[in-house]
Amino acid sequence: MRTNSLNIENYTNLFEDAYKQYLGDGEPVSLYKAISDLLGRGGKRLRPSLCLMACDLVGGDINNAVPTAVCIELFHNFSLVHDDIEDNSKLRRGEPTLHIKYGLPTAVNAGDGLYALCYKALIANRQLLGLELAWKIFEEIAVQSIVLLEGQAMDLEFKNKHVMSESEVIEVLRRKTAKLFAVSAKCGAVAGGASMEVAEELGTAWEYIGIAFQIRDDILNIEGEEEKYGKRIGEDIAEGKPSLLLINCLEQCTASEKEEIYKCFHNYDKQEIEEVVNLFTKYDSIRYSEKIAMEYQRKGMETLRRIDLKGKGREAVREQMVTMAEYFVEREK
Repeated sequence: MRTNSLNIENYTNLFEDAYKQYLGDGEPVSLYKAISDLLGRGGKRLRPSLCLMACDLVGGDINNAVPTAVCIELFHNFSLVHDDIEDNSKLRRGEPTLHIKYGLPTAVNAGDGLYALCYKALIANRQLLGLELAWKIFEEIAVQSIVLLEGQAMDLEFKNKHVMSESEVIEVLRRKTAKLFAVSAKCGAVAGGASMEVAEELGTAWEYIGIAFQIRDDILNIEGEEEKYGKRIGEDIAEGKPSLLLINCLEQCTASEKEEIYKCFHNYDKQEIEEVVNLFTKYDSIRYSEKIAMEYQRKGMETLRRIDLKGKGREAVREQMVTMAEYFVEREK
């Protein structure tokens, strides 16, 4: 790995300077306080940074991608609020989740508010990019909304049935996580004036990388440090969240061991979770998941390097994007 940190400050800073102007005027306080609280906790801002970087990669003016980058980050945070509610998660970015801190009704409304505001941000694209490009970006976000809902439905079905194949869990990861990375890259390229062929190739590359990212995130949930990770270690197991780790282990373990795992669902018991992690180790599910993540990362990197870029300075941005992709899969938090 080239670096333990990610040098995307120019893109991140541009987003941080811009996003607040796309929020409401602060009234009613109950709505905008919760929204501002979540957004103010930071996060890595990977998706909006990727959007801006993709615009830069194809030779566009990154300022033209700002409304789209803001839309994507608001959309991502909307999904986190609702996901936390459905999973009854306790921590988000190291602080109590919105439904724990403000109550369920306010949290639902804040999530809905983030979803509405993400589309409001796109209004600026008509004047900035012209109607045709603005509409292409709108279509991508609209389709992404449906894909995310379908992925979450598959997630919830597993929590009830406890049955899912490896290919199905990869599809959940694609719909719930990877597709938004693909949309971030694709829409950034569109805002930068790229051909649809280049935009599609970028989207494909980052869909692969996004799957690798989520597999790595699931591994961090059992191996990471809680202070760095921002969620309780092992919480994904307690939530009954389908992950490659879990599905691989369930495919190999005994009936009694399956019952041990199911007993952990919807009940955060640190000792029992440690026993499940021991089963992951016993059946080599962690190393297997790491191997699959690296395969998806490799596919993404190969696609990224094949893209035909024109214009001076594009290779330097491509190398920065490659570094970003490496960080996605090899990060420690």
